[in-house]
Amino acid sequence: MIRVPILTYHANNINGMAYNNNDHIALANDLATIHELGIKIITLDQLLAWHAGQLPDAAVEHSVVLTCDDGTDFDFHDIVHPDFGVQISFFNTLKHHQKNTGAAVHMTNFVIVSPAARVVLDEKCLVGKGWWQDDWWQLAQDSGLMAIANHSWDHNHGVLENNNVDDDSFRCINDKNSCDIQIRQAQTYLNQHIKGSYQSNYFAYPYGNFSDYLRFEYLPEYGHEIGLKAAFTTAADHVDKDSDVWAMPRFVANNDWKNKHQLKSILLQD
Repeated sequence: MIRVPILTYHANNINGMAYNNNDHIALANDLATIHELGIKIITLDQLLAWHAGQLPDAAVEHSVVLTCDDGTDFDFHDIVHPDFGVQISFFNTLKHHQKNTGAAVHMTNFVIVSPAARVVLDEKCLVGKGWWQDDWWQLAQDSGLMAIANHSWDHNHGVLENNNVDDDSFRCINDKNSCDIQIRQAQTYLNQHIKGSYQSNYFAYPYGNFSDYLRFEYLPEYGHEIGLKAAFTTAADHVDKDSDVWAMPRFVANNDWKNKHQLKSILLQD
């Protein structure tokens, strides 16, 4: 049975300059490991086409999908971190890897959409230097290396004043109005602000969690209407033909693997 891992990174995970505390270091090393093992990087579009029976197994055998979450400027721009120096962006890491190896690369970036929320998140979760912009989304999408996708309107993040829960969670997004605000509104913004043939097709649950209403009612009923093909969790498992499109699993860097050997086990499905 064909099973494909989706790997997930967070560019704002910078707590040092080692593999296990910096996702920029991890991604660069992981790309080398993927190449060393002869595993091809495919897109979410290819994965979902195979899942729907539109591509043969051979198209996704020995493959992996790359994603990242939140959409900070660290994803696209090289930035001098105040504590750890220059951080090579995920985008430039992909570009350098492709140039050096000739291998196809691609990453889907699930971005937090609300401009107002990103200002607050930048101030309270980063260092308040305006490193959560959207001026690079079009460039990323047009590059063919990084696609932009939906990570909700404001992540229902705990630092936001309109968050009515005691902890960071997406489980309280449990009625149609809340789902429309978080998902439909984000879909509309992305589709209006990214030009060309762009259509926002994928959604990643913030925190990896969800309410029963969102997962089992809202997305099955309204997902396709608002343009979504699939939604992604952070459940540590591989995607196969039986995976539910509204709860696709993903492995998270420095949570589900913390070194090269653990990554090899995921990639080789040991």
